[in-house]
Amino acid sequence: MSDRAINARSSRLRNLFANVLSGKQGITDANTTLFLEAICDQSDPATCIQRLISSGHGFLALQSALRINTSSTFLNGPLPSFLRYLQAPELKSICGGDILRQVVSKIVEPPYTWNAFIDAVKSNQVNEDGLGGFSWLLLQLVSLPIEKAIAYSQVVEEPLVHKRLLESPQLDVRTRAHRIIHIVNTIKTTNKPDMGGPGGRHDNDFADIHRIAILPSPDELAAKDPFLRRAIEVRENDTGQANLALHTDNQFRLLREDMLRDLREEIQSALTSKKGRGRGLCIEHLSIADILCDERDPWSLQLLCVQDLPQLRGKDIPSRKRFIKDNQRFLKHQSVACLMVDQEVTALATVIREEGLLAQVPPIICLQVSETATQKALLKLKTAKNIKVVQLSTAVFAYEPVLRQLQEIKELSLEDDILHWKQGKDLPCPSYQLSRMMRSTIASLENDYAMDLQGVLSLPRPTRLDKSQAACFVAGLWQRLSVIHGPPGTQPSCTSSESSPCN
Repeated sequence: MSDRAINARSSRLRNLFANVLSGKQGITDANTTLFLEAICDQSDPATCIQRLISSGHGFLALQSALRINTSSTFLNGPLPSFLRYLQAPELKSICGGDILRQVVSKIVEPPYTWNAFIDAVKSNQVNEDGLGGFSWLLLQLVSLPIEKAIAYSQVVEEPLVHKRLLESPQLDVRTRAHRIIHIVNTIKTTNKPDMGGPGGRHDNDFADIHRIAILPSPDELAAKDPFLRRAIEVRENDTGQANLALHTDNQFRLLREDMLRDLREEIQSALTSKKGRGRGLCIEHLSIADILCDERDPWSLQLLCVQDLPQLRGKDIPSRKRFIKDNQRFLKHQSVACLMVDQEVTALATVIREEGLLAQVPPIICLQVSETATQKALLKLKTAKNIKVVQLSTAVFAYEPVLRQLQEIKELSLEDDILHWKQGKDLPCPSYQLSRMMRSTIASLENDYAMDLQGVLSLPRPTRLDKSQAACFVAGLWQRLSVIHGPPGTQPSCTSSESSPCN
C-alpha cells in the first residue's frame, strides 16, 4: 500500500473515531472492525483511552463493538490487535490502573465475547495472536480485586485452556500462564496474593526451593525479574525454625542467581555474536543424526556437524583422534551446553564426549537433554531450520553440589550464633578448655595489645599485634563464633559480642 493510500485510510479512521465519540455515528455490524482499528490508529494510547472513557458515546460504542461480533475472524484479528494496543505501559499508570480496569471490564461484561473467546481457545480455534491476547486479558482479570478475580480463576482450571497456554510456542504466553496459575493458586489458599513474592514468573519459579530445578529452563533464562529477598526481610524475620528456612531459601536463591547471571551472559553473547571474555565454543549448522544408547550413560541426542569443526579441519583421522585425546577441554565430557533452535534457547544439555564420533568426518556431537525438557526439545528440532550448540564455560559443576545441599538442609550448625544473635548478647564459649598459659596471655593482651607473642606462641621472630588484630585474636579464642573481616595483609576488624572470659 502506497503512502498516499495509508494516509487516506488513517484520515478516514480518525474521522470515524471523532464521529463516534461525538455521537454523530453509531456502531453497526459494518463498522465494528473499523472502529477498533480507528482506536489502534491513535498514536497516543493514554490520550485515546482517556477520551473514550470521558465520552459517554465513546465508551458505549466500545462496549457495543466488543460484543457485536464473536466470529473466529474477529477473535483472531481485530480483538487481539485491540488487546495489544491496551498493553501500552503508560496505560497501567493512569489513575493507578483504574482506567485500564474499566476498559477490561467492558470486554467481559456482558460476557458474550469473553465466553466465545474461552470456547475458541478450548476448541483450538484461535491463532497465536489470539492466544496472546487471551493470555493477557486473563492475566488482567485474575489480577483484579479478589472478589472479582475469583470469578475468572475457574477459567484457568479448564484443562484445555491450561494446556494451550502452557504449551504455546510464544514465550510471552507461557510466562503469563505461569503468573496466572501462581496468582490463582495464591487466591485460593490465602486470599492474599503476594505479587512480589516467589512463584509464577516462569516454569521453574516456585515458593518452595525444593521444587526448583538446579539447571534453568529456557523460559527462566529469558526471564529478567528473578525473585531475591531484600536484606531487611531476612533480618527482621521472626526467630525459630522459620528463620532457618528463610536463611537457606535466601542463600539458595542468591547463589543460584550468581550462576544464572553468568549463563545468561554467555548465551546472550552467543545470540548476538559478540566476542567477549568467557564466550564458549559455538557450533552452528547442525542436523539430527541419531539417538545414542549405551551402558555408560542414558540416551543422548546425536547431532551431525554439516560443516567440519574448525579445530579439526584439514586433519586426517589419526590426527583428529590425537587432537581430541590431547585436548580434553575441547567439548569436555559432562560439560554444560546450550541447545538453540532458530536463535531461541531450547534446552540446557550435558555433553557426552564420544571421541570416536567426534573424530569422524563430519563429526557427531552427543548431547544429553533432561527428561523434563526432552519433549519440547524434540518437537522444536523436528521443524528446525537452524540448530546451534554453545558449550558454556560457566562452572555449573561448582554451584550444583552446594545448591543441592542447601535444598537438603534441615539443621544448621551454630544456628543460634549465626541466625539468632543480637547486638550486645553474649556468645557461648567454645567447647574446648584454654590452657592456663593461654588464659594468662589473653589477659595480658587485653592490658597491652602490643606485647610480643614470640615466646608465648613459639614463633620464629618477634610478633606484635595492633589493637584491632589483638581484639580479633582474643574474640576468636573466647567465643564459639567470631566474624573477622579483612583479606590477608590488611588490618582486620572483628565482629563480636562484649563477652567476658569463660571460666
